[in-house]
Amino acid sequence: MRVMIVSSPHAMSTRDVFTGHLAGLRACLGAENVISYDILPRFNLFHSWTQWIEEKGGVVPRELKANVLASEPVFGAAHFREVDAVYLISPMYFPMSIVDMLHKDGFKVWTYFTECPYEDEFWSRGQASHFDACFVNDRNSLSRFQAYNPHSYYLAHSYNPAVHHPGRMAVNGHEHVIMVGTGFKSRRAFLGEANWEGIDLRLYGTMWTEGDDGWNLKPYVRPRLIENQTTAMIYRGATIGLSMHRTERTFEAEEFIDKGEAYSVGPRTYELAACGLFQISDARPELRDIFEDTVPIYQTPADMERLVRYYLENPQERQELAGRQLEAVKPHTVERRMAELLEYVA
Repeated sequence: MRVMIVSSPHAMSTRDVFTGHLAGLRACLGAENVISYDILPRFNLFHSWTQWIEEKGGVVPRELKANVLASEPVFGAAHFREVDAVYLISPMYFPMSIVDMLHKDGFKVWTYFTECPYEDEFWSRGQASHFDACFVNDRNSLSRFQAYNPHSYYLAHSYNPAVHHPGRMAVNGHEHVIMVGTGFKSRRAFLGEANWEGIDLRLYGTMWTEGDDGWNLKPYVRPRLIENQTTAMIYRGATIGLSMHRTERTFEAEEFIDKGEAYSVGPRTYELAACGLFQISDARPELRDIFEDTVPIYQTPADMERLVRYYLENPQERQELAGRQLEAVKPHTVERRMAELLEYVA
């Protein structure tokens, strides 16, 4: 079987999913049978062009939008590379017309929905039925997608051992508490309520300094996107990792998922543990499934602060739990996940 895996037009966490699944598929099928199609450079080029047109007062028709122009060559590439299946990562901006064209020419088309459960209703209703197989990243989202496509499956996140592995330990006297992610408003508000005096907090990613609630966090922010390899290096040099799952349904709207709507953990949870970094987290039921009681869970900003200060002062207990977290995450590699995917579509 030859598969072409197609990236999303994002440079953030979905990018890490793309590179991880690419590595996992190549481990399962052989590098010669897994073709990489990276949409991001084309999307960035066309996005700049359409922005320039709009700034000049022009109207860009739908067929010339950046996501459409970036996606169109996938159809030709599938033919040219003579693949059997096309696998789309995070398909929200991928035109369904191109998916339908691929079907008409005999290609199988699979996809991984990475934004579950935040926008399930919109994407399950609008896109799920177009695919031969849908994979969702939250267990609670499965029934909603199966209502539109019975060939929908839960596929958990994972880590890439070539990138995420233990290394040098944190240097004594330089205890860093870190979080890598998008600074959603709820995250800014939550972290802003804790007292970080005397703690070397470091926040990586975008949106952390936006709005009035971001001002208090400004001293802790490293405002830049970082690729997964750099993230892993930062994890290996830190002391405590903060895992905080998203609650907003979209970037813009102040609408939140319901309590209990999400079940599964995000990719950072796996990556932190695989790098050997002790983590604390907000609550997700899947945490217990994977880690049992080795990941301390906070409910409030005061809980988070208390746990951080406690484990900074108790390095032996912290390191013991980090070792148990590392052991628990070992089976969850990208190769194993892609083996699961291939079993579903066989």
